[in-house]
This record gives sequence, C-alpha cells and structure tokens, in this order.
Amino acid sequence: MIVNMNQLRSFYTAAKMNSITKAAQSLMVTPPAITMHIKRFEENIGVRLIVRDGNSIRLTGAGEGVMQRAEQIFQEIHEMEGYLEDVSSGKSGDLHVGCPEAPLRNLMPLIETFKKTFPGVRIILDQGSNAEMVKSIVDHRNELAVVRYSPNNSKLKTKVLWQHDIVLIASPNSVHWPGYEISVMQLSQIPLVIKREGSAAREVVLEYLRKFKVTPLIAVESASTGLLKEFVRQDSGIGFIQRGAVEEELKDGRLRLIQIIEGFPVIEDGIAYANRRELSPAAWAFLRLIDTSWPFKS
Repeated sequence: MIVNMNQLRSFYTAAKMNSITKAAQSLMVTPPAITMHIKRFEENIGVRLIVRDGNSIRLTGAGEGVMQRAEQIFQEIHEMEGYLEDVSSGKSGDLHVGCPEAPLRNLMPLIETFKKTFPGVRIILDQGSNAEMVKSIVDHRNELAVVRYSPNNSKLKTKVLWQHDIVLIASPNSVHWPGYEISVMQLSQIPLVIKREGSAAREVVLEYLRKFKVTPLIAVESASTGLLKEFVRQDSGIGFIQRGAVEEELKDGRLRLIQIIEGFPVIEDGIAYANRRELSPAAWAFLRLIDTSWPFKS
C-alpha cells in the first residue's frame, strides 16, 4: 500500500491539534480539504481513524496506532529537513581533503579554524604523494587537496597559500661535504637523499638541478620525510628537504644546513580542486573561509 503523504499529514495535524479547523489553519488549506484528505485516507486503508465529537475529534484505537507511527515519521522528516538545510549551507556533511606529508603541518591550523566555524562537518583526511593527491581530485576521491602549484596543469585550479624553501642538509660530521656552503654545480658528484617519485619536493629539486644542467647522483629515495632525515643523519648522503620539516633538527644540531650559493629551490603549495561548480557546500565553505580569513593565525 502506498501512503499519500498529504493525507497522512492532514490526519496527523488534525489529531495533534484535536481540531479540523486548527489543522487547516496550520497547513494553510480549507477545513473541507482536511476533512476530504482524512476521509480518503480512511477509505484507502479501510479503517476508521477519527470520530467527530462536536467541535473536536477523537481517535479510534486504530487512529491512536497510526498517530504514534505518524509522529515518528514527521519527527524524522523534521530532522531530515534540518539536516538538509545544514548540508546546503555547508554546516554539516563530509568533506574529503587530501594532503601529502610535508604540507600537513600547514594544513592543520586551517582545518582547526574551519572546524570551529563548521563543527558539524566531518573532515576525512587522505594522505599520499603529490601525484596521488592530484589524481585523487581528478578521480573524485577528494574534493580538495593540497598540491604543488603548477601553472601548466589545466585540469586543476589551485589557490596558492604557502611558499617554502627546500633546503640542503647534511650530517653534522658529513664526509660527503664538510663545508657550510656549496655551489649547485658541485652537487653532481655528491650522493643525494631525496623524496621518491611522485613527490612535489622531488619535482622541484630535479627541475632546479636541470636548470643548471646538473645530473644528480641519487643515493636514497623515500616517501617518508622522517626516513630521509635519518638517512642524512647517518651520512648516506646530503639531502633536500622542506625547511619546515627540519627546523628542530637544525636548531638542536642533529642536522646541519648547507647554503647553496645560487639559492635554494622554492616550492609553492595550495588548495586545489577540479571544478568549483561541482563542489559540495562544505567544500565551498572551506574555500570561502580561505578567501575571507587567510592567513590564519595559529
């Protein structure tokens, strides 16, 4: 049996208000329309639900049971309406965001600020290499992702938020380069520790070296920044790592900074998305928060 929701709503409202007239006023229809809805509802199910008693109404036993179920139904509808309103305004729902390992420290304050404004939105954080994050947007696995800014990528739109040096570091007593300064031209003879293929930092470093026609001697590759720092500390080579990831080690002397005469390579990161028209309200809210509040104060 298919329930006519208009008929059920007329019955429910009349029963709740104990009045046909008040139900008509609440639903902004005429009293005869309410009476007709209830009559057809009773005819459809073959059971009497309401008995008129002067100016009021009285529920039959079957009417009491239908009223209890109807109350549950319309409470759920009310909750659904509130949920949909929150979703449409970006106040609730899921937001899938991707981020590689290195930029995560920059993304977290942004997420914390967003969560304070939209506590009902659940952030689902996905991690991987820069190449994997780019693919995650193209494949619609993530709506937003932190990626390296690339003006040649026509598939994505990127809002640049951060710019960082990728510094050259060594073990304090490195046998590969004991000095504190080096020319980029000398790097072809020294074993290097860098991020594995797919990493934005690797792309930037290799592009930087190609600019000077330097062919790197890559000794160690890893997706893990922590492992790269450990390989450098053990003097497996000297390494290119984003400055923010090694500040503590440089400060306490566990690693040593080597200045590059020609300057360090620079990486630009930002929030990327495929098509703004296809973004969810939560993703829209995330981008609007960046537009209106960036830079965030931690």
